[in-house]
Amino acid sequence: MPQIYEYRGVEGLVYAEVLQDGVNYTTGTVKDLAGVAEISKATDSTNEAHYYDNMPAVIVSSTGADTLTISASAIPLDVLADITGQTWDSTKGAFVERTRTPKYFALGYKTKDTSGREYFCWRLKGSFNIPEQVNSTENEGTDANGQEITFTGISTTHKFTSIGNIPCKALTVNTALQLADVSHFFDSVTTPDTLQGSTTVPQVVLNVSHIEVQAGETATIEAITTPAGQTVTWSSSAETYATVADGIVTGLAEGSTTITASMTYNTVTYTDTCSVTVTPAQA
Repeated sequence: MPQIYEYRGVEGLVYAEVLQDGVNYTTGTVKDLAGVAEISKATDSTNEAHYYDNMPAVIVSSTGADTLTISASAIPLDVLADITGQTWDSTKGAFVERTRTPKYFALGYKTKDTSGREYFCWRLKGSFNIPEQVNSTENEGTDANGQEITFTGISTTHKFTSIGNIPCKALTVNTALQLADVSHFFDSVTTPDTLQGSTTVPQVVLNVSHIEVQAGETATIEAITTPAGQTVTWSSSAETYATVADGIVTGLAEGSTTITASMTYNTVTYTDTCSVTVTPAQA
């Protein structure tokens, strides 16, 4: 049965100007954009059937730009000037609206699903529209207005070597898999070429390598997994002498057995063992 979950949560909206996109891809300093309430994405795409011999024989697909609609808190004027190509006079605290200077930006944010897994995303190239702004008279209620801004994302012209020398629109990492190092993901714009693999080595390790238990008594073995929190499966090589469930070993009869703890991580199984000697029950 497939795992069922939904997306719930978005935070950490940041941006950085794309300074070069060609032979090299470089970006400026990562900056906070605004508080974010919702991000929705739509991608221009078409699938068109071409007919031969009076029947649809070929489907031609096309994928265009991504349109991200961002519901945010009020965007600070200096940030708004930056992302829309206007002018911010920092000496006077003034936002000057003028003819836009075209700029491209990378957009970063975090999302989460209902199982608690986090997804880190950088959209690598796009531009912002000039958002609408609503100002209403104050009343006795709690009405207030944020802003809605649109980011139109396109592919880079730069070709990233780690994915086969092709351009890229976005990079999203499922952090729960712990396969990538995301400790500095938003310090700068992370790309397919700069994303590093995790230094975490998957393993399961038992806290003891040998125990003795009397027949009719129990003993506990602890399994430590890397990454933490993985599901461990337990087994006994000779259940005539001892059984195991959730790390609790129950001695049944005098003899020896081997307890195995197994963890499957990204389709690979890791194990560790503990030998068990069952001694006779004391009279």
